[in-house]
Amino acid sequence: MNVYDAIVSRRTIRKFRQTPIPEDVLKKMINAARLAPQASNLQPIKYIVVDDKDLLEPVFATTKWAAYIAPEGTPKPGERPVAYVVILVDLEIRNSGYDTDAGAAVENLILAGVGEGIGSCWIGSVDRDRLRELLGIPERYIIHSIVALGYPAESPVAVEAKGCIKYYKDETGTLHVPKRPLEEVMFRNRALPPQG
Repeated sequence: MNVYDAIVSRRTIRKFRQTPIPEDVLKKMINAARLAPQASNLQPIKYIVVDDKDLLEPVFATTKWAAYIAPEGTPKPGERPVAYVVILVDLEIRNSGYDTDAGAAVENLILAGVGEGIGSCWIGSVDRDRLRELLGIPERYIIHSIVALGYPAESPVAVEAKGCIKYYKDETGTLHVPKRPLEEVMFRNRALPPQG
């Protein structure tokens, strides 16, 4: 799969097969993340890989899933992630402006996963205090977000947004993710059109 195909085929996954992800695949994904562009090359992003079966449910309990389609968007037992990557920011390296660094790293991680057949859900709604205590994360680190991982057990589809961007499930349970059309977001050689 080439990079463009990985990008256009990637969808957020919220139902996972219960097959463990091999360690070498997880390392490959973290390696892709660490090689992402970072402002001033400071590299403040650190990663905790969680795949210990005893930690999966406690980490899951710190997350909130898919508000547009709650509660159907929350993975049920037997569909939950088999691994997580906790994205941290080392405040001793950088204490502001790190969202771009984290975003670039996470996108590399996610796309490397697509190339390995791994589905993901990038989660920002996290009980950070509870997660910090659970994993023993020192105060010098900000918990930026979590990426939930596993082999997909669903096949969401991208559809053209027609006014509403809220994702939804159809009568068969397939998740549809509206995306704004290219002509609505791309402009050439001139300013954006006036609003209205």
